[in-house]
Amino acid sequence: MLISSSDLGIRRSGFAWWRMLVWVLLLLAGFGGVQYVSHAQQVWGVLQSLPPGDASASSALHGVLAWDLGYLAAAFALIVVCAGCILRQAWARPVLRLVALVLCVWSAYRGVLLWQQWSTLNEAGSAAQLTDLRHIVLAGLGLRAMAVPVLLWLSWQLGQPAVRLQFKARRH
Repeated sequence: MLISSSDLGIRRSGFAWWRMLVWVLLLLAGFGGVQYVSHAQQVWGVLQSLPPGDASASSALHGVLAWDLGYLAAAFALIVVCAGCILRQAWARPVLRLVALVLCVWSAYRGVLLWQQWSTLNEAGSAAQLTDLRHIVLAGLGLRAMAVPVLLWLSWQLGQPAVRLQFKARRH
C-alpha cells in the first residue's frame, strides 16, 4: 500500500509567487551585474586612453568607475541573497526582506527623479529627438511604479508565518 504525503498530514508546498519573484530578482541582478561589468570595461578603456595631465576627466571617470563597481558589488550581494532564499536558507529570508524594502525605497526615489526629468522634457518642447527619450523615461516610470508595490509585497510575504516555516536553519 502506498502512502502519500497528504495521508501523513504533510502539506507539500505548491506554487508560490514569492519564489517566482525571487527568481526574477536573481535574473535581474545577474543581468545588471553583466551591464555594470560591460560599462566598467568601457570606462576603463576610455580612462586608459586619456592623455596624461587631464585630471578633471580622469577624476570624473574614476567616479563613474567607482559607481559601477559599487553597483556590481550590490548586484553580486543580491544574487547571493536570492540564491540563499531559493535554497530556503533561514539567514536569507530576513536579509531579502530588508533588501526588498531598500530596493523599494531606491526605486521610489529614482522614480521621483525620473518624474522630474519627465517634467523637464515636457517643458523643453516637442522636438522629434525628445520623443524617443520621453518614451524611455515613461517606460522607466512605469517599471518603477510596478516595482514599488511588488517589492513591498515580497517583503511582507517573506515575513508571513507560512513562508517563514519553509526556511530551514543552517546545520552545523
